[in-house]
Amino acid sequence: MKISIPYGKSDVEFEVPESNLMGVFRPRTVAGVDDESKAVHDALLNPIRSEPLQEIARGKNRVVIIVTDVTRPAKDHVIVPEILDVLTRAGVREERIKIVIARGQHREMAYDEVERKLGRKVIDRVKAIQHNPDKNLIDLGTTKRGNQILVNSEVVKADLKISTGNIVPHRYAGFGGGGKSILPGVSGRETIYRNHLYIIEGKSGPGVVETNPIRMEMDEAARLVGLDFIVNTVMNSEGRIVKVFAGHFLSAHREGMKFAKELLGVRLPSKAEVVVSSGSPMDINFYQASKALEMGDAVVADGGAFILTSPCYEGIGEKDLYEFLTLKSPGEILSQIKQPKRGANLVYAVVAYLMARSRERIDIVWVSEGLKREQVEAMGFKKVESVQTAVNESLGTCGKDSRIAVFPQGPTTLPYLQTI
Repeated sequence: MKISIPYGKSDVEFEVPESNLMGVFRPRTVAGVDDESKAVHDALLNPIRSEPLQEIARGKNRVVIIVTDVTRPAKDHVIVPEILDVLTRAGVREERIKIVIARGQHREMAYDEVERKLGRKVIDRVKAIQHNPDKNLIDLGTTKRGNQILVNSEVVKADLKISTGNIVPHRYAGFGGGGKSILPGVSGRETIYRNHLYIIEGKSGPGVVETNPIRMEMDEAARLVGLDFIVNTVMNSEGRIVKVFAGHFLSAHREGMKFAKELLGVRLPSKAEVVVSSGSPMDINFYQASKALEMGDAVVADGGAFILTSPCYEGIGEKDLYEFLTLKSPGEILSQIKQPKRGANLVYAVVAYLMARSRERIDIVWVSEGLKREQVEAMGFKKVESVQTAVNESLGTCGKDSRIAVFPQGPTTLPYLQTI
């Protein structure tokens, strides 16, 4: 059978023997709303477990809108104008409103990226700043687990705090959106690291929320900060908004999460010996594209192969992640986490630790023009020049009867194993 999956802005085709194909698993096909701005507007007027934003905003003097950065597909250029219109109708002057880009520990965005993310009209109306995890932080005390919560001072000092986001499956937080805009979004570097470190306990994973220590602490941080209102979306595979969830940061997020799970979840009859996954739409670099591996790793049989294809436009993207992955074993990475070298970004050590555990269990094969062969091999992975070659070689290694599962939207697909 001939199959086509996204590769950056284009597609790549390959063939799979029909007898080997378990299936092509993608999120449900659901049309986006006709008018995305109206959908946001209506959600603001009819929030979940909250007064309408216009009522909350009355009398407020210092407002922040926390938005996502360039690595996230949330349509802030659609969402933010609607929020601004509601705020101004409530009597909030635009010079009292500030946008904070929640980039966590991601790289700083270029000006043109900020303009594309927010839209020219927005940045002409209000001031936008980018969060820095090393500067201008306020200590809000510690969580139940003892993590010191350091948060962007502009956010803490505001008397109305609103955040945007997109709800998709997430390897650490269970799902994106909600309180994740605070931690890691606008938190200090050490706070972010300590939160990510809980992944080692083995209680976190895609779709796991209520028993997930990482998500639980994110929500606790949002309470400490006093996050007043969220506007989160769920989008389809074409990048169109399907539904908007606005209101209380916890209740609105959980409603959105249930909807996202129904939309983005796929059920497999069993584990597959070979998984072929696209990194789309997170193709900016190796780190972002690897989220496809984080989503699909659990449904690959021991000794199997995970084939990931992405152009990785900016190459590796995170030098520290690369350095940690060049260590030979998960144990060596764990030692670095427990006794870190000065200046090391330990969030990427945690990410590397999980990927290193995966590469001990399965072959991880990259098809990417943005990654050099020596880089890929230094990290303990394989690189081939085409998906077709990777499939052919994997069938040779894993066996001619191997079952093949295909995920055209790997980072946003939540696979489950069928249960009786």
